[in-house]
Amino acid sequence: MKAVVVGAGIGGLSTALYLQKKGLQVTVLEKLDRPGGRARGFSHGEFSFDMGPSWYLMPEVFERFYREVGEELPRVKEVDPLFSLYTGKLNLDEKHGDFRKDSFPLSGEVKKYMDDTRFMYDLAMERFLFKEMKFSDFLDPMILRNLGRFPIFSSLDSFNRKYFTDDFSLKSMGFSSVFLGGSPFNTPAVYAMVNYAIFGKGVYYPEGGFAGMVQRLYDLCKRAGVEFKFNHEVSKVDVDESVVAVRSGDEREEGDVFIFNMDYHYADTLLPFEYTMRGESFWERKKLSPSAILAYLGVEGEVKAPHHTIVINGNWKVHFDSISQGKEPDPQNMSYYVSYRKATDDSLKGDDLVFLIPVSPGLLFPQYQNFVDLVVKDFMVKTGSKFQVKFQRVYRSINFEEDYNSYKGTAFGISHTLDQTGPFRLPMRNRKIPNLFYVGQYTQPGIGVPMVTISSMIVGEKVLNSLKK
Repeated sequence: MKAVVVGAGIGGLSTALYLQKKGLQVTVLEKLDRPGGRARGFSHGEFSFDMGPSWYLMPEVFERFYREVGEELPRVKEVDPLFSLYTGKLNLDEKHGDFRKDSFPLSGEVKKYMDDTRFMYDLAMERFLFKEMKFSDFLDPMILRNLGRFPIFSSLDSFNRKYFTDDFSLKSMGFSSVFLGGSPFNTPAVYAMVNYAIFGKGVYYPEGGFAGMVQRLYDLCKRAGVEFKFNHEVSKVDVDESVVAVRSGDEREEGDVFIFNMDYHYADTLLPFEYTMRGESFWERKKLSPSAILAYLGVEGEVKAPHHTIVINGNWKVHFDSISQGKEPDPQNMSYYVSYRKATDDSLKGDDLVFLIPVSPGLLFPQYQNFVDLVVKDFMVKTGSKFQVKFQRVYRSINFEEDYNSYKGTAFGISHTLDQTGPFRLPMRNRKIPNLFYVGQYTQPGIGVPMVTISSMIVGEKVLNSLKK
């Protein structure tokens, strides 16, 4: 039996390896000239960059995946400190803290918070994350008996306020919502479990960065016998009750089962209308995750920063509101993130910094360079770093659209609001085409490398089960 995987991102690579190891013959088609999708890397002279993910969380997810495919885990290194948080005004540091694993005093409300988020984390891992949830799963007796500890209907911000009152703690426990494509004001409280993943389980860094992780997955796929075809953008799907083939230019790839690891909206545009999610009106109603201004900087000089730095200037709700309202961020109330891999990986030749500013999807930024210049200056002031920029590449919403066919240039797909969580996310199997499946950040469990890896295992089993019938 032949499986055709369209897209060689983390989801596509993981699914391809999983299915090949389970006895299928797998071919992967990829639009770009290399594997990895958003997780790929690039180099310029002495500088090298991970283009997308930078937080390696939930190590037991990867342990389970590699055990399933019979391969050794990638080597990882623990990141210390976990991250650094700055709050204040533009070009002024009001408060700063370095956070370490188990760094909170385990007493009083803080201990209760960590206990409760661990309960959420363990329950989700045991009962919900490794399957495609149904609405009835919300009625699980364990949830119903523990609604106070597994809150479904409140926001992350309101949940955090039950334990913390000071602004700095609220921000340190709320910024994780950005990983989920939302804000602490619209992300469901159950995702406080991500804070346990960070503070309880730790933050790690894979050998060679995420580009190294991609390369290892690709090498394992090749060794197992997976066939890859790069520079093959799928632009048409032949459907005759089931998918018969996908087309890339004049080439036609036939198969028995097809798994799309591509932008879900773009995949929809390739299908006859009767097999889609019912047209553009459906997608217009979806709540999208932010896009981003990403600045890849190769610098020379002194960088005084840990691997991960979060900067929250002014009123962060103003920034989140600008994203939901389709407006440019206000520089005085603008948050951003900085990755400095050399703080953990001393094998890197050059000092590479990646700045990420969350922005509204679909919004053009003619003056994007001004925003980059502002955050670089602010970062230097706050951290006391002194460096010169020797190389710069800026990646924007338009690039997400060009490279990934991303709907409105969203960086992560649909966000994790209550009505887009669990059984309310997009289906892993086309409801009318029995041999068409979907994997990645649009589906369950959701956004992030661990979640997409779980997605590959779930869809892998769905594919195998479908072929037994």
